[in-house]
Amino acid sequence: MPKTGSKPPAAPHAAVTMRDVAREAGVSVGTVSRVVNKNPAVKARIREQVQAAIARTGWQPNAVAQSMRTASTKTIGCVLPDIGNPLFAAIAKSAEEELRRHGYAFILANSNGDADHEMELLTLLLQRRVDGLLFAPSDEYDPRMTGIVRGTRVPTVLVERELPEECDHVVSDQRNGVRQAADHLISLGHRRIALVTGEPKIRPGRERYRGFAEAFESAGLPIDPALLRLESLTVAYAYQEVHRLMALKEPPTGIIMGGNMMLTGALRAFALKGVRVPQDVSVVAVGDTDLAELASPPITAVRWNLEAMGREAAVALINRVAAGGAAAPPEPQHVILPTEIVLRRSCAIKS
Repeated sequence: MPKTGSKPPAAPHAAVTMRDVAREAGVSVGTVSRVVNKNPAVKARIREQVQAAIARTGWQPNAVAQSMRTASTKTIGCVLPDIGNPLFAAIAKSAEEELRRHGYAFILANSNGDADHEMELLTLLLQRRVDGLLFAPSDEYDPRMTGIVRGTRVPTVLVERELPEECDHVVSDQRNGVRQAADHLISLGHRRIALVTGEPKIRPGRERYRGFAEAFESAGLPIDPALLRLESLTVAYAYQEVHRLMALKEPPTGIIMGGNMMLTGALRAFALKGVRVPQDVSVVAVGDTDLAELASPPITAVRWNLEAMGREAAVALINRVAAGGAAAPPEPQHVILPTEIVLRRSCAIKS
């Protein structure tokens, strides 16, 4: 029997409402609403009281009704080219943690570097009325992508990409990172240095080549076009091109693998051809991974703070959403994270 004066609990099959939660917690319906919407003005004791009542009653907020009232779904969409890439996985994890702290749900989608699939994913997320987008397009010059991004009023932050220019973006200083790598190899006496990296249709490919070219220009050295392989960031491409490079009549004495997934392909090619690191070729990886650290010998690498990148991207998007959308503040916010070179044992003086 319920206590005298207390209201009996709702029948098992009756739908629990916000009013039931308010009655259970001994607060107003408005207070329950503020707790659900993570209003910081609610006192901690009241918040705990309401959350306990929600747990006891089993009530679930109606997300559709909330979004209709507030014009917000509290959902962020994220489209990345390869979530199997440790770089993007770390960025997504850090971004999701920051967004969750601010009450946002996180929808992660993998485009697999397929521009057509990318368009489908963007359209689907926009149809679901996400409050914002984190996005790393596979081709910054694709007119379909730029059309969607420019045409939507949904705030968008680019990750490791810089086009369209009017978007906020968070990127790493790839130009300086590869310049440090090339400078290091040149200082050891290497002149035939290969660069294996992605196409200029994405920022990392463009910036890595710029850093490489700057290092050679500063040293007064010519670049041998035969040592440039600038078409893809995949493991398969790295394997294929390193194999071809080492088969040249005059193979490179140093190689910069300009992509954090590419070291795997390079090491496979070296093993197949019996190439020793660093006795036969010196190697620098762009993107520090467990493989780079644990390889034998450990590989010199360019690194940057992936967790900070995800966090900065999430904060930029939260700020843009709070400011009222893609048109405010008027100036796009551009964040460039520093890179550094970690010296290990994969580079030797050219004799």
